[in-house]
Amino acid sequence: MISSAPAADPPQKATMANVLIIDDNQTNRETYADLLGDEGHTCLTAGTGEEGLAKMTGAAVDCVLCDLMLPNLDGLQTMELAHERHGTIPWILITGHGSEEIAVTAIKQGAFNYLTKPVDMQRLTATIESASRVAKTTNENKALRKELGYDEALDRIVGTSQAIKQVKQVIRQVAATDANVLIDGESGTGKELVADAIYALSRRSGRPYVKVNTAAIPRELLESELFGHERGAFTGAVQQKKGKFEQADTGTIFLDEIGEMPLDSQVKLLRVLQDGTFNRVGGNEQIATNVRLICATNRNLKNEVLAGNFRMDLYYRMNVVNIRVPALRERREDIPLLSKHFIDHLSTRHGGNKQAIDELTGALRRMDWPGNVRELENTLEKLYVLTPGRQIDASLLNQEHAMPFGEATPSPDLGPTTPAPQPAVASNGSNVDDTPPGTEDDAIRALVGLPVDEVERRLILATLDHCKGNKSKAARLLQIGLKTLYRKLENYGKKG
Repeated sequence: MISSAPAADPPQKATMANVLIIDDNQTNRETYADLLGDEGHTCLTAGTGEEGLAKMTGAAVDCVLCDLMLPNLDGLQTMELAHERHGTIPWILITGHGSEEIAVTAIKQGAFNYLTKPVDMQRLTATIESASRVAKTTNENKALRKELGYDEALDRIVGTSQAIKQVKQVIRQVAATDANVLIDGESGTGKELVADAIYALSRRSGRPYVKVNTAAIPRELLESELFGHERGAFTGAVQQKKGKFEQADTGTIFLDEIGEMPLDSQVKLLRVLQDGTFNRVGGNEQIATNVRLICATNRNLKNEVLAGNFRMDLYYRMNVVNIRVPALRERREDIPLLSKHFIDHLSTRHGGNKQAIDELTGALRRMDWPGNVRELENTLEKLYVLTPGRQIDASLLNQEHAMPFGEATPSPDLGPTTPAPQPAVASNGSNVDDTPPGTEDDAIRALVGLPVDEVERRLILATLDHCKGNKSKAARLLQIGLKTLYRKLENYGKKG
């Protein structure tokens, strides 16, 4: 009797992926793309972090291969912005010798893996294959959760209060349509998360999603940014540029801080909404675009219309469906859940396993939070970093000089409280001034008579110094985009 050896298991089928390669060295980009293309992957390439983020907006990307050292935005900053805008995507950093410590830090902040130069090509293909499998599993899990009634975009809006439940219900209803949406609410309430959820649940979710903060773009450049320009349209226009509405064609465009848009740009936006066409700056060709518009503002646009600062016809065109995001003080019952969410995230980001005790949660619920959820997040990060042990308690909230937060105002249904007097704070929970009590007025008087640009410059540089040079953290505290911060620092003569 002849026995045959058991058949060998068939080789595991490779997982093909859409890979974005970000490297400012063209030869490296082409080498990686050729190698991965031969393995069956589809490759997109970009020479800067900004270009890479734009590519991610316009195409589905499964994983990213990114050089650590990039001009302007480096690999870590690009990863942070990408994860913020598109969720966690397997991110592989390429580092030089001596940068392994930075790479390990990156993994703690959410990177999938890292490779050192010179890159071993076999390890590169193996790492991309592993990342592709993770991306495939993640996408399958997302699809399953969506089929079962869960959705990651909605899960990011943390809260179980009736006010938040109503917001989520409206999101589900409006997402299934192509109706224009106006989201309003105070700064820091999470209006961008609402816009992200509408896009993610819509039938345009696989198409471009372009975000524009209109307040962060100089007035004289806004029209070009939105609608593009032709070569020679103005000084510095050395080549044709496509605007955000062209990039968002067939998809969705999110205009944040729409109340800051100047009247002349409002006229052109109204035309796009009326007939779906526009002209590039300096051009005569009518360009058609099919986009879904989502806008957000912290202003009362009805009052802006009455004051003559906003066009009434544009207001009604874009305000087909209105979603108001409640202030945090209107949903205090969500604060314990939000606190746990942020602390869990901080444990991953900073390392550790800290927890908030009930005393802290009660104190947080009694505070007014003029900066809303963003202020709560920044406050918890400060507490997390300064807490030496595992338990985060309320003692730091009462240390007037070490931890100056806004004065707590008791909620009627939670009973009275007698908080210690606190110095003034910014709406995001950061120190307005690190000077001793009684000198804030002197610091403010020192700014009287200075041009607004100089006051802004001093504030930005002081905030950057407060954050010990961490530009991402400084941008969050200032509530401006990271690119805006880099541009302003460049204008001040500071290297990014």
